Amino acid sequence: MNSLENQKGDTGRRERRLWRFAGNTFDEGQWALHVSGAPVALESKPLEILLELLRHAGEAVTKDELLEAVWPGVTVVDGSLATAVSKLRKALGDEVQNLIVTIPRIGYRLDAGVSVIGTDASRPRPLGLSAGDSVPRRDQWQLIRRLGAGQMSDVWLAVHRKTGERRVFKFAEDAAGLGRLKREVTLSRLLQQNLGTRPDLARVLEWNFESSPFYLESEYGGPDLESWAEEQGGLGTVPLAVRVALTAQMAHAVAAAHAVGVLHKDLKPANVLVAGKDGDWQIRIADFGSGWVLDTTRLEALRITSLASTQETGLPSESRTGTPLYLAPEILGGHLPTVAADIYALGIILYQMIAGDLRKPLTAGWESEIADPLLRKDIALAAAGDPGRRLDSAAELAARLDSLEVRRIARLKAQSAEVRAREIERAVERTRARRPWVIAAAFALVLGIGASLALYFEAAHERDVALRQTEIAQSVNQFLSFDFLTRTNPYRSGKSDETLLDAVKLAAPDISRRFSHEPQIAARLHQALARALDKRSDWPDARRQYDRAAALYARAEGANSPDTIILWLQRAMMEARCFEGGSLARAKRIVAEQETHIAKMRKPDGKVAIWLASAKGMVALIGNNLDAATGHFRTAIEAAKSVPTFDTAARLDLTQRLAFTLFRAGKSKEAETLFRALIPGYADAEGPDSAAVLQTRLNLTQTLMQQGKHVQVIMEANALYPRLVATLGPDHEMTMQLLATRAQSESSIEHFGDAIKDDLMLYNLALGKQGPASFFAIASLSDAATAQCRSGHIADGLRNVQRAYTVSQKAFGDNAALTQGTAFTWADCLIHAARYDEAEKHLAGIDPHKVARLAADAYWGANLNLARAQIAYTQKDYVRMRKELAQAAPAFARPAAENYQKRIYARLVAEAGTMSAAR
Repeated sequence: MNSLENQKGDTGRRERRLWRFAGNTFDEGQWALHVSGAPVALESKPLEILLELLRHAGEAVTKDELLEAVWPGVTVVDGSLATAVSKLRKALGDEVQNLIVTIPRIGYRLDAGVSVIGTDASRPRPLGLSAGDSVPRRDQWQLIRRLGAGQMSDVWLAVHRKTGERRVFKFAEDAAGLGRLKREVTLSRLLQQNLGTRPDLARVLEWNFESSPFYLESEYGGPDLESWAEEQGGLGTVPLAVRVALTAQMAHAVAAAHAVGVLHKDLKPANVLVAGKDGDWQIRIADFGSGWVLDTTRLEALRITSLASTQETGLPSESRTGTPLYLAPEILGGHLPTVAADIYALGIILYQMIAGDLRKPLTAGWESEIADPLLRKDIALAAAGDPGRRLDSAAELAARLDSLEVRRIARLKAQSAEVRAREIERAVERTRARRPWVIAAAFALVLGIGASLALYFEAAHERDVALRQTEIAQSVNQFLSFDFLTRTNPYRSGKSDETLLDAVKLAAPDISRRFSHEPQIAARLHQALARALDKRSDWPDARRQYDRAAALYARAEGANSPDTIILWLQRAMMEARCFEGGSLARAKRIVAEQETHIAKMRKPDGKVAIWLASAKGMVALIGNNLDAATGHFRTAIEAAKSVPTFDTAARLDLTQRLAFTLFRAGKSKEAETLFRALIPGYADAEGPDSAAVLQTRLNLTQTLMQQGKHVQVIMEANALYPRLVATLGPDHEMTMQLLATRAQSESSIEHFGDAIKDDLMLYNLALGKQGPASFFAIASLSDAATAQCRSGHIADGLRNVQRAYTVSQKAFGDNAALTQGTAFTWADCLIHAARYDEAEKHLAGIDPHKVARLAADAYWGANLNLARAQIAYTQKDYVRMRKELAQAAPAFARPAAENYQKRIYARLVAEAGTMSAAR
């Protein structure tokens, strides 16, 4: 099919065409057929068939192609097609079938010469609608006022004559307008089925694509942004906080659309609706008629047939649709739109909202009109001319705006700290050391590990702080030739420099010798180095540094001092997190010992309470006691509020741990909100490319996986993985977590080859670094087995899962959630191998609640029900099969449920229905 393919385009394009064939004409723009010069009235379906045949004149068009084009998403019988063709032949006077030729068992061909010319696309045919009229073919709805009109559509507000309910009707008369309506319906259905009903996205409710005038009907979301601003007395009179909050709502809505692969492509105030009253405002993003789907597999997965093209055709006229003021520079330059183009439009709207003028363009010198430096930065990052310098996502912009007040407070604290730092710097300079660059390095150390040094200085009087700082600087400047600790902590520097780290390890033994008379300083240096190694997952070396610091604290302050206790609690958190055999038991023992010491303190230090709650939370989290972990982390966060000197980054870490616990508990929405708010907080505190930001992005990716947004997960993981490798290395805990997350999403959308590759890569990394009995090694081998068995490599899968189960059973015991999860994988592989009796034995004794907590999936137990139903079916125990299917039903009714398992469930339900009918 190529004779007229270069002229056809989809029905969403703006070209109107007049087709001439066999003495007849078909005006695609007016949707009018003239036979031998006389107009012929004909239904829509025969005309749609004619258009398809004209587009492929002289070529065979199959029945399937015609059914897909004319009845998209609808199951119809061949008779419907034959009837429509018969009507078309009758209208054309082609009863002998010389013009529309039937090709047996294939389809039809238009046997005529065809020519096509474009017609004027700038003059839409007037629809003749007026206020007070009834909506065509919807008499119960009365048109109130026109909301807008464009080249391809006419938009009206209507009211129900009886109920008074208001709806918006968008009308179109021609094929181009019809294509735009169809596109909007398709994208609305995709958003609805992926995201559910959201208050920030306008819903399409009904539509008519059968006869002209075509229309779609959507809910009324309030006046558009500009009209709303006028109702408030002008945008400038609206409090700045309200304007920021509304823009944050817009960014959240766009981020949700992006999360399911939908671009808006025409974001502007006219497409932003505002509902509510008295300050309780709710925005809705409307009009996805110009939008695109980045990945049509989402449509296929949800069984949504695209009613019109929802992807780029490569034509400049398509990529440049939108309002010029809000079009990103790369789009005007002819490049294809990406999420960056929508972010640019949001940046322009943010600027206009803050400036108080929705018609104001972003011109040179705009910065002088925005008083708040943080908002200036947000606008600059969102509306950057270079797409590579823009924010990565609309969600990031939303998080920045949501946390504006927190960022303002942090900025004020940073400015105050800078003033104090300059005072200390002047004191250090007065020491007049021989090499100024050495002093600078020592000063950087003081700043870089301020949280650690603060433990030493917080008891001193303010008058003595600067003097003591100077004394320390004089002591350490002979040891430091550059800032080892700041640059070796990846959670502060974001750099992976193994040579530097090796140098620090070699220098570490000199700390105790050079500071033999200053054990507190030496202890803090070893503690800071231990935490840096801990963050790099270099646990053996971290343990050595923790041991040295503990010995020095005991010497300087006593074994039960607050500093010593905090050090051990930090050590306990590392032991819990490292997932090595016996490490969780070590962590529990350390926490119990320190609780004994704390109980003997007359007045426990505030920071001790914070670190105790945090350590107990980590032990509970790794031990799969998620309720307890949530409580402990909330306690730590509350305790930190009463300690003003507690480090800002450490506060963020507490929130990150709580968010991760909520994710593990299946509370992905709450976790997602916290993670999104953390990203700008970490970015401001530690830099946008810091490892803390990368970790939070990893956690956010994990919450998206939990919500079943697997395509988005894979895209984010592909972008994040090379940055983690470069920053932390391929075998760092975070890098391995990302591999595991990506592999799980790949398996969920049945990209089994990719999943097996990632799982086995992860297994080899974990094997080399942590050993075969580590969590990562066992879990990744089990996950690889799942993908292998589901993709037909059953022998390989059984071999791997048997190995994983044996090691887990020996290392963690039969009752461990990891062992039971691996037992399920073994049973699942045995079912694939049709070894049902063996499979049933492995399912016995599995605690679904325990495995669900480990998998961070509240619905995991449905997999167990499904496996038992499969076995019951083979045993002809249909009563038990139906019981298991009924228990699994809520889980597999969710859009986020795995398609692979849903198909098995649907097949068994169908079998159960067939057997019931037979009885």
